[in-house]
Amino acid sequence: MTQSNTITIDLAKTVFQVAFFNKFGVLKSNEKMTELKMLSFIVNHPEALICMEACSSAHYYGRKFEGQGHKVKLLPPHIVAKYRAGNKNDANDALAIYEALKRPNIYSVAVKSISQQDLASLLKLRKGYIKQRTQVSNRARGLGAEYGVKLPEGITSLKKRLPDILEDDGNQLTPASRFILADLLEEVHRLDSKIKHATAQLVELAKSTSECELLTSLPGVQWITASALYARLGNGSEYKYGRNASASVGLVPSHSGSGGKNKLHGITKRGDKYLRSLITHGARAVVSNIRDKQDKLSCWIRALSSKHHFNKITIAVANKLVRMALAMLKSATPYRADLA
Repeated sequence: MTQSNTITIDLAKTVFQVAFFNKFGVLKSNEKMTELKMLSFIVNHPEALICMEACSSAHYYGRKFEGQGHKVKLLPPHIVAKYRAGNKNDANDALAIYEALKRPNIYSVAVKSISQQDLASLLKLRKGYIKQRTQVSNRARGLGAEYGVKLPEGITSLKKRLPDILEDDGNQLTPASRFILADLLEEVHRLDSKIKHATAQLVELAKSTSECELLTSLPGVQWITASALYARLGNGSEYKYGRNASASVGLVPSHSGSGGKNKLHGITKRGDKYLRSLITHGARAVVSNIRDKQDKLSCWIRALSSKHHFNKITIAVANKLVRMALAMLKSATPYRADLA
């Protein structure tokens, strides 16, 4: 255990629960504090180990405390919950953070830098608009079905077909339903514009970030995927091995068993679902276009293709891409085909 004082904080919007442990691990206080009182309390205990759950505002306070000379650890909330004793309340949550911190082999979440935070926020904005567009298009299909009008799947097909349906006087659409469908179509176009604008901002920021430029040298990785990888992995310091990084993205097999008999199943699907989908799409493109390429990665994929299904090979390549991305971020060197 650390030989410095330890402060655990259960974060909130206005009232924070702050527990203070001395260097011997003895609980000295566990109080509710306003933000100003919490910041003042931390200033009075320099070079402390500060531990919080990796939740909303954790990265902001993490950067702030690191700037004051403290060491900061962010623990995943689902890990902390396993060490809570008694009922769930702020005081017990602060104590649970300390109990989780004491356990060996507990992994922590790296504090995001400002550039990582910007990229992650733009990714979430873009993803949110895409989700909203899907919801609106599904709403339009559901409404159309109530009037005997079957709209096609796919955003492009919907935008192309719906105007003709609205102008067709021979279908069962009423004036009210035509108004609703026209309004939903307008909303789809508005969200399209939002998605394009958010994507342009994301790519522009990624192009100005050296780590993202480095990652685009990886096969199957372009600016959006590179920004998601960097936002997740940072400089790679929190991951000891490449497998740890791929496991955090959910690209390793889950397993179960007892009595010494373990069975491997499909991938765990833990961590960042959006990053996993991006890296999997990139891996699928790599597998689909190996043709007669003779680089080491293509030869490895070609050897797998004689033994395994296309989808299994795709996941194996996605796993390898995340591992290689971590190695590149740690060493600050571009992709080398001779080492793949």
